[in-house]
Amino acid sequence: MKVSVSLPSDDISFVDDYARRRGNASRSSVLHQAIELLRLSEMEQSYSDAWDEWADGDDAKLWERTAADGITDAPR
Repeated sequence: MKVSVSLPSDDISFVDDYARRRGNASRSSVLHQAIELLRLSEMEQSYSDAWDEWADGDDAKLWERTAADGITDAPR
């Protein structure tokens, strides 16, 4: 799919320079990488929110009782 975007010339220069330094084939590939990083940053926040929700809930208390049952990791 083709999409047209308007960017300031400084941003275009940065994308071109980045592509050249990193060996990217095109501006599109640089923008695709940037979008992937944005997705990952949102996923990181989602994981953090889920962990906080779990830690604040009853499941964390149940897990602590289970994990403290005296069994340790096997020697490696």
